[in-house]
Amino acid sequence: MKIYEFKWPKLSNTTEWVFAPNIKEARTFYMDHIGVRDLDGCEIRSVPKKQWDSNYLIDPNEPEPDEDDGIEWNEDDYCGGYKIVMSFKEYAEQNTETDMIATTEF
Repeated sequence: MKIYEFKWPKLSNTTEWVFAPNIKEARTFYMDHIGVRDLDGCEIRSVPKKQWDSNYLIDPNEPEPDEDDGIEWNEDDYCGGYKIVMSFKEYAEQNTETDMIATTEF
């Protein structure tokens, strides 16, 4: 399985990631999932496995605590201001089916 990045720089600057065995299945799944007929204007790339440890699935409902709140928290548990759920690598180790795994649109 591989992870493919779908980026729409001209339309919405949204980036989404699909976990799939090959680019053909990733494209078909993605188009069905978001409801488009073509991927004109979409930049698609395979994310190298060496980057899977530094890309994360995050919980947009759990923002980083405010330092003024006096709550102790580990900064390494957060990325971009939100709680890390798992890395792309951890996701890939636990799953075997094609799926949308992350998006910057929230």
